[in-house]
Amino acid sequence: MNGLKRLIHEVHRRSLWQVLGIYLLGSWLALQVVDVLANNFGLPQWFPPLALALLVIGLPIVLAAAFVQEGTAARAAAEAEAEAEAGAPRATPAPGGRVLLTGRRGVLGVLVALALWGVVATGWLLFGGGRDGGPAEASIAVLPFVNRSGEEGSQFFTDGMHEDILTQLGKIGSLKVISRTSVMRYRETEKSVPEIAAELGVSTVLEGGVERAGERVRISVQLIEAESDRHLWAESYDEELTVENIFAIRSDVARQIAAALQATLAPEVRAGIERSPTRSLEAFDFYTRGRYLLEARAFERPALESALQLFQAAIVADPGYARAYVGLADSYLNLANIAVMPAAEALPQAESALERALQLDDELAEAHVSRGHLLERELRFEEALDELERAIELNPGSAAAHERAAIVLLSLERHDEAIRQARRAVELDPVSIAARASLATSLLFARDYESCLEESRRILELQPHDAMAYYYLGAVYGLLGRFTDGIAAMERAVELSQDGPIARVGLAYNYALAGERQLALEALEGVPVQGALAKEIALVYGVLGELDLAFDYLERAIAYDPAAVARLAVDPSADTLRADPRFADLMRRAGLE
Repeated sequence: MNGLKRLIHEVHRRSLWQVLGIYLLGSWLALQVVDVLANNFGLPQWFPPLALALLVIGLPIVLAAAFVQEGTAARAAAEAEAEAEAGAPRATPAPGGRVLLTGRRGVLGVLVALALWGVVATGWLLFGGGRDGGPAEASIAVLPFVNRSGEEGSQFFTDGMHEDILTQLGKIGSLKVISRTSVMRYRETEKSVPEIAAELGVSTVLEGGVERAGERVRISVQLIEAESDRHLWAESYDEELTVENIFAIRSDVARQIAAALQATLAPEVRAGIERSPTRSLEAFDFYTRGRYLLEARAFERPALESALQLFQAAIVADPGYARAYVGLADSYLNLANIAVMPAAEALPQAESALERALQLDDELAEAHVSRGHLLERELRFEEALDELERAIELNPGSAAAHERAAIVLLSLERHDEAIRQARRAVELDPVSIAARASLATSLLFARDYESCLEESRRILELQPHDAMAYYYLGAVYGLLGRFTDGIAAMERAVELSQDGPIARVGLAYNYALAGERQLALEALEGVPVQGALAKEIALVYGVLGELDLAFDYLERAIAYDPAAVARLAVDPSADTLRADPRFADLMRRAGLE
């Protein structure tokens, strides 16, 4: 006990509390600087934690140095006192000098930690990459494979092989793999490999072709270095058409690419790449057809219902095919998302399918992404984030996992992290409208309207006739008070979406902001009152000052699908509703407090 009292006395006497306080304040300021630099220079996600680690390591060093220095100072003071008593003149310490020295120690410690981080970050940018592409990690774009069979039905098989190879390569953490959405834009392109690589920000490109003829399958692939346009590796496979041979080929392609690009292939990743997802060629065929419909026509009811049937057929052909269960779950989730099937009916079936998928293969990243989506819709955000982080761990190249994580983080009001995840999704899927829309949403909800405006314009550069890009433009213009521009953008969104309900509600919202009450009400006429649309209508009435009607529509939205209000608490468009006591009550009942 005496030793503890003596230690506390020494801590007080040597001003270590002041050192600690100044160091902690300086560390907080340093982390804010690091966060801004990491976001603006496209540094990897582990750079902010690196800064935190350096500051944590520096704390005991600074305190120990201060302890020793104060001890030295104390001895010097004692010696001076002794000399003074002996008659020698004594120097008078400067007022506040001790506090100033204490402050210097704390600040110096923070600056040293920040400087070390800066050295690492600068080295990374100079020798490991740049602003847009991040580190100069091994990077690849796998262009759509050419269907050399001459049969339209073989296109599904060809696309299935392409998707499967992309999935396997995405598991390699040290390899940046451009997602399928972006590369599919180059199916009919006449651009050269260097041009494509420059647009996608990669150093290599894989080209390939697939021919399915009778009982044989022939696959040829070539890996090309973009800068020199030279072949790094090429191979042709001519095998009997069996599911074992198909997956053996894709596994060999992934291994050969990893070797050619000197990408690290961890044992667990190699094992995952070599695992065959199904033993049934028929199941694989059904799955590839269903996945094609799910990705190409995700907002069309007939396509989703057909995909649902194809995934069910794949499960009949192979009840142990985990990916087919994920496809089934995604179909149900999409049917709920477009309000074709009530959430109360769709979500339990999606959950059942995902439980079976994860029972069959707990290391299937796609299953964790879909489960994260499901949990998000059930407003279980922390659990959803856990699933998505697991998906990213299993497949670091999954743009879908990063994109979905950004949306969940928005709901948790963790805006900086949401923007980082959304930017990573864009890096992996640079010409994906969905990925960039996710980034625009993250910026909008973080109230960084100018950056959201810039991102919306980039979407229009990629797709000049995209209705959602105009929708985002209109939303941002409205929140910035540029009502004329906002109305014009929303009118264009309505036109391009062929009178789509979400665009019409956006137009009504902008009319309301501009004080055009009658035009706002006319724009709402005929809009279905269900789910997310009911929530959007509520926002319009909030701006019009009709709060009773606004909360009536919010109640309808929750009754139809609670997920409709998932991000209402952070939506700038809901500012007119927040002061009303009913808003807090509604958030509490929805489990969003």
